[in-house]
Amino acid sequence: MSPATPDENRFRQRELLYFGRVLAGQCHELANALNIANELCGLHEDTLPRASEGRAGAVEKLGGIARRAQAQIARSNEIVRVLSRFAHSLDEPRAAADAREIVERAVFLAARQARLRQAGLRAVLPEGEVPLVDCSPFGLQMAIHAGIELFIEGIPEGRPVALSLAFDSAGAVVTLDAADFPPSRDAAAGRLAEIAALARAAGCGLREAAEAGRMVFLIRYAHRDATAHASDTLAPRAGGGC
Repeated sequence: MSPATPDENRFRQRELLYFGRVLAGQCHELANALNIANELCGLHEDTLPRASEGRAGAVEKLGGIARRAQAQIARSNEIVRVLSRFAHSLDEPRAAADAREIVERAVFLAARQARLRQAGLRAVLPEGEVPLVDCSPFGLQMAIHAGIELFIEGIPEGRPVALSLAFDSAGAVVTLDAADFPPSRDAAAGRLAEIAALARAAGCGLREAAEAGRMVFLIRYAHRDATAHASDTLAPRAGGGC
């Protein structure tokens, strides 16, 4: 095996830094959820004597505490589920991939940064069957996440960032919109070039117009001869959105 080139080493370092930042952020989220659940368990224990004595409202309070604890457990399970898929995506080669899952995961993992900036972050995703695309799942996710970060950091606090996923005759189209992104792109030129490089490494293209607050990722279908969405599809999922 030939030694890695300087460019390959830099890219691997970029992947490692991204992986570490995501893992650190989600560990904070998981710790917060578990701490809240632990506090609710203590509150539940403190309320039990009042309920056993038949005090007014104590039983209802126990029910409310249990529901809140269950919500935090569900939140913890979702973090672990997404982190597991995120970790496995690092091992997945460039191949047929689910763009909808990749976008969902990128939005989920960027939600903490958006919340800290008080920025709205939402995704509009298609329902039903979707065609598979040809890309590196981890690389595409990293590129989309980098685009989200650029917009979140560039817009005023409290303003929204929206993502959408659509499919046309050529492939999948992932669009990031942030209407309040600063009109001058000079300060972001280096970041935009880096995101374009990440997109290319993932096997897709980037059509960016960040001065207009828009960034578009273009991903080809897994079948080169695909002229319709029926070429290679995933089973429809239950529920939609993100």
